[in-house]
Amino acid sequence: MAMCHACRRTLLAGERYRVWRWERRDRTVCAVCEPEVQAAGAVRVVETYETVRVGGLTQTVKRVA
Repeated sequence: MAMCHACRRTLLAGERYRVWRWERRDRTVCAVCEPEVQAAGAVRVVETYETVRVGGLTQTVKRVA
């Protein structure tokens, strides 16, 4: 399970995020919170976005729609 360390929200399947470094730690940040984190002085660790995958949960997650 992935969580945005800026807004403390659980990221949804398929949602984009990047890893940022602040306070000497690497932290996951959602695309929505990136401007706020950058203004706080964080440094982006990776240039490309990653997406949340749910491959390990496919047997326990019920698909709707």
